Amino acid sequence: MVKKITILEPFLSKPKEKLHLAEISRIIKEPHPTARLWLNNLEKQGILKKEYKGRLTLYSLNLEHPLILDYLIITEKNRLINLCEKEPRLKELVFFLNSNLEENVKALIFGSATDSFKKAGDVDLLIIGRTNEKNIKRFAERLNKELHIINVNSLNKISKSLRHEIIKKHLIIKGSEDLVRWMLW
Repeated sequence: MVKKITILEPFLSKPKEKLHLAEISRIIKEPHPTARLWLNNLEKQGILKKEYKGRLTLYSLNLEHPLILDYLIITEKNRLINLCEKEPRLKELVFFLNSNLEENVKALIFGSATDSFKKAGDVDLLIIGRTNEKNIKRFAERLNKELHIINVNSLNKISKSLRHEIIKKHLIIKGSEDLVRWMLW
């Protein structure tokens, strides 16, 4: 099941778009027949919608499905776990933030560091809620990464352009349910 949930990863950055099988297959690095099987299975369950445009088969999220939020949260968590397993410094940052941010505070990384934490020159971090930025920046020095922190009190304070940028490239660390809901609706 967890392996099959990766089929939804391309929709995390394009939640309201219709995606073609070839694009999905390329992003998740699975052969077309495997991707098609997984996509059709999720379409039968009502998680995805399928549409034909000529010879093209396009898939999109069914935002009315009662479990769509849960499927996307699992996909987000799976992506975070996989990236943390590949990049130890990202894993350290995630652990630090989970351990040091208050319970109701939400956090995500966005921008180039979501593609490759190792290659990124800096890390863009969005924190929603009260936090001690100096403490976080001190920890980031240990990782040898410059940290850009955007700290807001609520998701309503984020501009439309920043929201769009975050949706395209993000990695949710804390507050998955609220953040996925904010990205979708």
